[in-house]
Amino acid sequence: MKKSFLLGLLLLLATVGGAQAQATSSHYKAAETLLLTMDTPKTVDTNLQQMLTLQMDQMPAMKDAEIEVRSFFAKYMSWDALKEDMIKMYMEEFTEKELKDMTVFFKTPTGKKLAAKQSTLTLRGAQLGQSKIQPHLMELQQILQKKMQDN
Repeated sequence: MKKSFLLGLLLLLATVGGAQAQATSSHYKAAETLLLTMDTPKTVDTNLQQMLTLQMDQMPAMKDAEIEVRSFFAKYMSWDALKEDMIKMYMEEFTEKELKDMTVFFKTPTGKKLAAKQSTLTLRGAQLGQSKIQPHLMELQQILQKKMQDN
């Protein structure tokens, strides 16, 4: 009786474990498909190159090591370096169904346009925020100085 119970329990655990592994793998595939549909590999690599070019323009001393700097960032910040972590991140934030629903959207002309414009919108949003804060930095500095004096 004990052996039958243990055998049944082991079979149940194996079945549940197998089903979970299969669900995880289809969830993984859904996240990967979404990221590919959104053209994330190209976006990540293009954004990285643009960021590095901007940094080189702002810090001309970096230009002497441009090849090494680009190689370093390609090693740690390219799509190939980030892919697994990005897939996991999407899996943590969205269900498999949500990922599949988003993939359907990003295959539409509007979804493709949003994916293509996302980097531009993010950059413009950051610039907008900076432009709103810039004129008031003196006020922030005064607030911080007062707080430090009070402590």
